[in-house]
Amino acid sequence: MGRTGLDGRDGVPGEPGFDGKPGRNGHDGMPGINGRPGERGKDGRNGTDGLPGLKGPQGPPGPQGPSGIAGPRGRTGKPGNHGTPGIPGITAWKTRVNGSSELLMAPSIAGNTYGASREPIIVYEGENIRLRCAATGVPKPHVEWRRTDGQLIFTGTYHAISISGESLNMTQINRVHMGSYQCIADNGVPPQANHTFNLEIHFPPLIKIRNQMVGAALGHYAVLECEVEAFPESVRYWERADGRLLEHGDKYKILNNEERNGYKAKMVLNITRITPHDFTMYHCISKNERGITKGAFTVYEIDPTLATPPPILDGSNIAIFGVQPPEIVSLEQLCPPPPPCEKCTTIKHINKACTGSGFLFDLIYRWELSQYGNDRYPGFPNRNLDCELYAVGKPVYHGYINMTYGSWMKDSSPANDADGEKFWITNEHEPKKLYEYDNKNVFRKSNATRTYKLDIPFQGNAHVMFNGSFYYQAQGKPKIIRYFLNNETRMELGVPRLNVTSGNYLYTTENNYIDFSVDDNGLWVIFPVPDANNTAIMKVDVSSMQIQYIWNISLDHHLVGEMFVVCGVLYAIDNVTDRNTRIRFALDLYNNRLLDVNLSFKNPFRHTTMVGYNHRNKELYSLDNGNKLTYPIRYDEIGNFTIIDGKFEHNEFLNK
Repeated sequence: MGRTGLDGRDGVPGEPGFDGKPGRNGHDGMPGINGRPGERGKDGRNGTDGLPGLKGPQGPPGPQGPSGIAGPRGRTGKPGNHGTPGIPGITAWKTRVNGSSELLMAPSIAGNTYGASREPIIVYEGENIRLRCAATGVPKPHVEWRRTDGQLIFTGTYHAISISGESLNMTQINRVHMGSYQCIADNGVPPQANHTFNLEIHFPPLIKIRNQMVGAALGHYAVLECEVEAFPESVRYWERADGRLLEHGDKYKILNNEERNGYKAKMVLNITRITPHDFTMYHCISKNERGITKGAFTVYEIDPTLATPPPILDGSNIAIFGVQPPEIVSLEQLCPPPPPCEKCTTIKHINKACTGSGFLFDLIYRWELSQYGNDRYPGFPNRNLDCELYAVGKPVYHGYINMTYGSWMKDSSPANDADGEKFWITNEHEPKKLYEYDNKNVFRKSNATRTYKLDIPFQGNAHVMFNGSFYYQAQGKPKIIRYFLNNETRMELGVPRLNVTSGNYLYTTENNYIDFSVDDNGLWVIFPVPDANNTAIMKVDVSSMQIQYIWNISLDHHLVGEMFVVCGVLYAIDNVTDRNTRIRFALDLYNNRLLDVNLSFKNPFRHTTMVGYNHRNKELYSLDNGNKLTYPIRYDEIGNFTIIDGKFEHNEFLNK
């Protein structure tokens, strides 16, 4: 069989067939199930508020309102002071001597108006002084000098109960010369004339220690005693050898006893519950404007089982610290003739007329108390405490900073106990820094734990720390800054119409335009009334930094040394450069009335530049020539007042 042949070619396709008939439609399907509804979307965020628009122009002032009803008649004023006594008239008699008449005149002393010098004569120890008593009369009076306290007059090797002559010469003045000297002129024609000189001797502190080595057993106590002589009165305190300042408390009992002659005192330190840490050196320190003196003790351990006899204190082993008084010599001993002695030319000739200072009320030409300016203020809330000062204690020393116009502060209303232990300091040469100290130990060592950098520098040194914020005046601006310490932000408040370029400073120190003060009622701001000598005081709401009220007081702030507020009462210190001064002006701002006060205040270093009140510790804080001092105060609580219809009503009345 042969091979298969090739496939043949495809044939030509045939014609298409006819279309078939369409089939029948299918049945409708069943409807589907409805789907679930969708979830609701989240609400959109609110848009941010737009920026406030620009402040519109100030409208014209409205018409003056009608005058209010006249207030009730004020209380009768205090009786005026007695006038200056007149100069006594001349008493004269006629007598006949050898057939001729002669006029007899009672003695009188030139320059003697009141009979005594009110202001003391100040002499430094070692200087010379001559007191003159120029008496006239017919016949010529005999002049005799005596001490008013009856003590002897020291003149070299001789002591006399009285000395005759118009001049009383005292050379190489010693502290025993301090006292009042009276010259009495008598010529037999009554009455006698007399004049008194008050002599103050200023000298640096002298410390005497009768037993420098003090032994004590563990668990027992040790008593350290220092005898101090100083005038003006010194600030006295105790230190350990490591520089720690000791304070009165459970561990250390500190006692200061002053003697009657005015310049002697005794310092006593009782160290209780002795531990090994207490066996070290201690210093008793006395400081006044003439100098500083430091005495030294050593406390060592003794065995209580051994019978150790107490040391014999016969006065021969007294340790003396400081400069001893000069030897008392008379003018004849100092300048024996001949030859003449050049030292005699240094004797002071003093014939000082007595001049008295009037009360501070006399400095107020016309007493007025009104609202400051024409603005409307919301008013101030009820006072938290109504009280009146009756005593300011002696200054307590807390250390020294080398600044005249610095400031040191504590928060009188801290947010917590830790902040209540903190201190703050400003330096007059660093107006953009605030130094913080966590506790008393680092404060005394001047080791700042934190430094705040202020974007707006401060001016002056009358700042205050209150409720966790630092309040101060912006440099060169009439503006108050509240600086929050926790987040270092700030709020500002302008002082109405205050001119900080006129030189119209507050007080005699002329360093501040604004003085801040804090008491139980909040923040007070004292500033000068522009173009006047009046004083303005502003009450500020610290939460909103809004003005509550401003008083305009007709008190010339140039005539006082410092001011502060306690219990809503404004107090003024007469002087901050005199060692002994007074607080004689007190204005109750809630009751709009003057209080009758006359309190003693001391400037031991005669240059106080800052005074503030801390109501938490009931103390005044001050800086006196770089010395940090506190003054304890005492006051009587009177009660609270409430404002009803613009009038002050006592709460006891409201309760009834």
